[in-house]
Amino acid sequence: MKWAFQIERTTLDPRNLHDLLGSIGYQPADVPGHELVFWSKKLDACTNAGEVWEKAKRLRELVSEVTEIDPEMVLGPVLDLSSSEPKRCLFLEAGITVTASCSATVTVSPPAGLSAAQLVEWNNRRSEQEYQARLEAQRAKLEPAFREPRAVKLLKLLKRSAHTGESLYKIYELAEGHPSRRKDFHEQFGIAEAEFRRFTDAVHNPVVSGELARHAYEDEPKTSNPMSFAEAQPFVFGIAKRWLASLRD
Repeated sequence: MKWAFQIERTTLDPRNLHDLLGSIGYQPADVPGHELVFWSKKLDACTNAGEVWEKAKRLRELVSEVTEIDPEMVLGPVLDLSSSEPKRCLFLEAGITVTASCSATVTVSPPAGLSAAQLVEWNNRRSEQEYQARLEAQRAKLEPAFREPRAVKLLKLLKRSAHTGESLYKIYELAEGHPSRRKDFHEQFGIAEAEFRRFTDAVHNPVVSGELARHAYEDEPKTSNPMSFAEAQPFVFGIAKRWLASLRD
């Protein structure tokens, strides 16, 4: 273990942070006097603190901006662990924007008639189930983004509050990778040719989707029953979700 970095501030509890970063190869490092320190084999391959800092910044971008798992994450120093006394390497940044993210919670009440011991057990089990579900949702976004640059672009597009034919087709193109592999891509993800053609009518043709369409010129739809724009969005979102999941396998 030669290099590590410290996380100075996070809204995640230590277990959540360790489990989440562990899924992409970052492990906690025991460095006396420092908390929330992480290292990985890729960090140890770095030749200087600047390279480590760039990898730490990329991780922060994925966690705070791309996936919005922890919008308030702040990095601490890079630690040089090659000597008996760790050396702190500080990097200054300007103009970092912190945003807030809110989510709704659902309260589930325990069954009636439980004893005190059973109630404690039920609450513990329920708490663990909720934690595992939250962790899985976090990993479903972070792992693909960490492993594939196209996934970063796709996740950013998925976060848009409103879409056009252009943005929906870009989501499809990012998942597909290149038209040359379209046949294999459709077979892999169970995309029927007829449904895909209905989708392209919706996103491309203003006769079908008006101003939301990707193209400006009007043409006869290529299918007799094009998707509506409202149908096209969940269709391509489903493809994106399956593709992101495949990057974790």
